[in-house]
Amino acid sequence: MHKTFIIVGVLGVIGVLFGVAVWLTGSHKSAPTSPSSTQNVGLPVAPAVQQTTTVTVITASSSEGWVQTVDFIHDPTTVKDSNNAGYYYLGYHTKQSTSDQTATTTPPYLITYISATNYFNISLLQEPIGPVREEAEQYLMARLGITQEQMCQLDYMVSVPDRVNTQFSGRNLGFSFCPGATVLPK
Repeated sequence: MHKTFIIVGVLGVIGVLFGVAVWLTGSHKSAPTSPSSTQNVGLPVAPAVQQTTTVTVITASSSEGWVQTVDFIHDPTTVKDSNNAGYYYLGYHTKQSTSDQTATTTPPYLITYISATNYFNISLLQEPIGPVREEAEQYLMARLGITQEQMCQLDYMVSVPDRVNTQFSGRNLGFSFCPGATVLPK
């Protein structure tokens, strides 16, 4: 376990150094426009990423190298977790303090990003979990400005707590369009 933390730490440092090098050399590119949103079932839809946005964040991939994303950390819909340094909520988040007016008391999902490990944790918090997963996928893909193929390369987990669904809890469900993903009921 100690070796895992060292490896993750080294990969994080390499990712930061690589990102700084790309930025300083001026070889960054314009981000692609975000994919169009699918049917909205009352969940937030990320606004389209403008062509002029530059790539400023590089997110580690689990097996395919690196995936370049737009700067989602400084996006107005991203909220720092006030209880955990380096953790961020993308889109929905729960109340962090009494002054937090943007929180949702019963979000359908939560997307947490851990900057030290470049890890995305997507928690499905409402039934039916199939459509909720799809909405979370579309939101994250638009927010990061990446394709489905690149989404599958991210270091991530899609899960559901036991209190929401006992049948699918306790495992990584994956993104619906990625190889090996769990098929969920609609």
